[in-house]
Amino acid sequence: MRILISIILMSFNLHLFAGNPSKEKAKADFKKVNLVYLSTPIYSLDIQYSVFDNHVGGNLVEQKSGQYYKNKGLSYTKILNIETVVNAKTTVVVNNEDRVLLITDTKKIELSPIQTNVDTLLKMCNDIKTRDLGVTERFYSLDFGDNSNSEFSKIEIYINLTNYCIKKIIMYYNESMPLNQNDFYADEKKPRLEITYKTFKKMTTINESLFTEATYLSLVDNKYKGKGKYSNYKIVNQLQSARFKNK
Repeated sequence: MRILISIILMSFNLHLFAGNPSKEKAKADFKKVNLVYLSTPIYSLDIQYSVFDNHVGGNLVEQKSGQYYKNKGLSYTKILNIETVVNAKTTVVVNNEDRVLLITDTKKIELSPIQTNVDTLLKMCNDIKTRDLGVTERFYSLDFGDNSNSEFSKIEIYINLTNYCIKKIIMYYNESMPLNQNDFYADEKKPRLEITYKTFKKMTTINESLFTEATYLSLVDNKYKGKGKYSNYKIVNQLQSARFKNK
């Protein structure tokens, strides 16, 4: 289930073709959404992830809460007892359940953790629909079809029109998958993942230690060790410099 709910946030930078009123409206709306997240230097987000075993209704399989913090070019995320710290050079992942601490090079895409390549999705999108839900909320549905090569058959997006923040994203998975890790013989089902953004809070200051590599690791004699409460964690060094050195 960790793979299912590893998606944190989606913000949109769309290139849409003219001629479809829904796409033209989406282009304008998602540009505003993108601007809110990218132009706010420091903020926090509370997120709730709910996984259902059916596209319509279904049983609630798992529900977890997560937090995301942006501090200019830095980010901190905590989901499922896993902390992820991203700065310009390194990414630190702290698995508190397995007591493992991983450090690796930051990939370019990780510098914008709230963005995803929606252009690629739209190339596979069969249709896009929109409707207003009152005066403060707008709904979008991106339909990919059950037989498409997309990971999802449909993605639904709810936008708060008062501040152009995302309220909810619902993802309908195309592939059946096992949802009960404790039952090897359980039937595979096509899940639905609902991501609800509960709180978007602009901030002027934030706890700098969350984003500092030195909070989690220390470098002693060119070897990383866990620091403080992480001192007995296993260290996995995936930095490119370390990989080349070990070859």
